[in-house]
Amino acid sequence: MSIVSKAALTAMLALGGVAVATAAPAAPVQKQKKGKEGEAPALKVGEEFRKAAMAAQTALQANDLATAETQLAAAEAQIKNDDEKYFAAQLRLPLSARQKNNAGMKTAIDTLIADPRTADKAKLAFVRGDIARQEKDYQGALRYFQQAQQLGYSDTENLTLSMAQTQFDLKNTQGGIAELEKAVQAKKAANQPVPDAWYDLAVAKLYAAKDSAGVSKWLRMQLNDYPNAKNWRRSLLVYRDSAQLDNQGKLDLFRLMRVTKVLADQNDYAEYGDIAYRVGLPFETKSAIEEGRAQGKIQPTGLAQLLNDANTAIKTEGSLAALEPKAKSAPNGKAAAQLADAYLGSANYAKAVEFYKLGLQKGGVDTETVNLRLGNALVGAGNRAEAATAFDAVKTAPKAEIATFWKQWLAANGGGAAPAN
Repeated sequence: MSIVSKAALTAMLALGGVAVATAAPAAPVQKQKKGKEGEAPALKVGEEFRKAAMAAQTALQANDLATAETQLAAAEAQIKNDDEKYFAAQLRLPLSARQKNNAGMKTAIDTLIADPRTADKAKLAFVRGDIARQEKDYQGALRYFQQAQQLGYSDTENLTLSMAQTQFDLKNTQGGIAELEKAVQAKKAANQPVPDAWYDLAVAKLYAAKDSAGVSKWLRMQLNDYPNAKNWRRSLLVYRDSAQLDNQGKLDLFRLMRVTKVLADQNDYAEYGDIAYRVGLPFETKSAIEEGRAQGKIQPTGLAQLLNDANTAIKTEGSLAALEPKAKSAPNGKAAAQLADAYLGSANYAKAVEFYKLGLQKGGVDTETVNLRLGNALVGAGNRAEAATAFDAVKTAPKAEIATFWKQWLAANGGGAAPAN
């Protein structure tokens, strides 16, 4: 995917105007008069050069490219000084642009950039970089783009995007991301929308580089600007794959997908229910399948075997209420946290909150996992402010990144401040 617009082509087509602005191509083909005192020195243009250049310019203005090429080649053959070289380059540039002749453009641009009389060197450097990138000379492209930046090229957005894409071409993911982030910040500073495609590109590059934290950051940035169901689903699935979560981590992410209502079909529910069953939470398997059926995302008899297995396991385990005394009397919080997991999976959020808090109080548990799930239960119980506090207590990846997605969803749904990127 390329994020660079067609501004470079537009610049090429406008270069005739650039040449006129620097020193009109008509100048060398007029007979020169001796400069008066206090004026710039008269330009040195020979008669042979002048005649051929005049014919080339006339043909170029008539879009007779063949004649223009013949006459300009004749003029170039007569070059004897820098003045003639300079004005020949001004004619060569628009002619080569129309001919789509990169070699001719490169030669002309290099001549014009080197001449102190050229006014719009920044644009020329940008176009020179674009040509280099077309030719896969990525180091050269970056060098010219940086020169355009130093010269104050005015189209900063396209320059920054071009530099970002070139860094990606060079396999410098972090360099490209840094440039792309500059473009995003500039858009936001100008109160302009950031194109969704920019986020897609950043996520794709970071995913390929196996930068899970970077993927998570840019997915959250995208969700800040485009918090639709499609992006929520894509973001959570891409993050899940990039973070290489274990079953417990996947389960936590499926719970978030359930709350954000982006579980799409029977396949989603089958994976979710199977993971819950395999980690010992048949109550959650049963709840998820019944919910999917009620929403029409699972066929009325869909996932029957998995549901049957879950029901069998539930009968074997007995009621959750019967496990409460053991959890309360245990020397540490592990039994309470496990019971809370079961209550969370069966959507008994008040009980889940009670026993997660008991688990934290007793200690001996993975506090980050318990706080993440406590936040989940508090959301289900309608206590979003306290949920945000629980999520804030989760500090270590990948749980912290899942917690941040939760906080982002809460902020978008009236439950707290948006997390920092």
